[in-house]
Amino acid sequence: MKAEEVDQKYSAPAVVQAFEILTFLGKPKNKKSTLTEISNGTGLNRSTCYRILQTLVTLKILLYNEETKKFSLGPYLIVLGNRASDLIDYMTIANDYMVKISRLSESTCSLIQRIGDEWVYIEKTIPNSPLSISINVGQRFSLNAGASGKLFLAYMPEEERNGILDRIGLKKYTQYTTIERDKYISELAGIRNQGYAVSVNEHIEGITGLSFPIENKLGELEFVITVFIISHLKKEENFTQLINEIKQITKELSSFF
Repeated sequence: MKAEEVDQKYSAPAVVQAFEILTFLGKPKNKKSTLTEISNGTGLNRSTCYRILQTLVTLKILLYNEETKKFSLGPYLIVLGNRASDLIDYMTIANDYMVKISRLSESTCSLIQRIGDEWVYIEKTIPNSPLSISINVGQRFSLNAGASGKLFLAYMPEEERNGILDRIGLKKYTQYTTIERDKYISELAGIRNQGYAVSVNEHIEGITGLSFPIENKLGELEFVITVFIISHLKKEENFTQLINEIKQITKELSSFF
């Protein structure tokens, strides 16, 4: 999430900038980075970036290696993460349901959350099957990507959705990706009514995504559960029973929110 995407009425720039730095260092390829790399990667002014980095090091949120001149995530984040895990009991509950879905579909299942104009894997279950697909918790994608993005966009108010599409557009990930905006929005209109979204080879060629909403008691979208299937093994016309069964499971999971 970039600073300009945060509601300015409630924005504290230093907090947003610190979050951008932590997000940058949280990516495997950036886990040990210099000041210059972090400044360039986040788009933050070098002097501002330096001050925030030094503050985070003092708080033990980041580590700094004097020899390599590189920063990395620090030990106190583990403490915070453990405390968050204790508070978020629903993750344990969600995992139990995800295991059911993985076994039912014989496919990788992921729990996904929206962060700004992106969606991110926050949990996964992978069945003991040679047909499972590997994904990385923490990996992020734009909201214009795949079935997960479609579901998030379908649940948004029209004004918010249009604003996001104005910012990020529609990207041609594969030859099957729809980039005609009217056609894409027309598809979104039917997704909420049917209760799921499908992406066949649209984000990654050879992969079909089936995404299902986890709603709270107000009918708002809290999370998305997406199942990843190797496309040539199951055709879309054969998904009906599987989709109906997963919808029942995710509906039950939604009752905890």
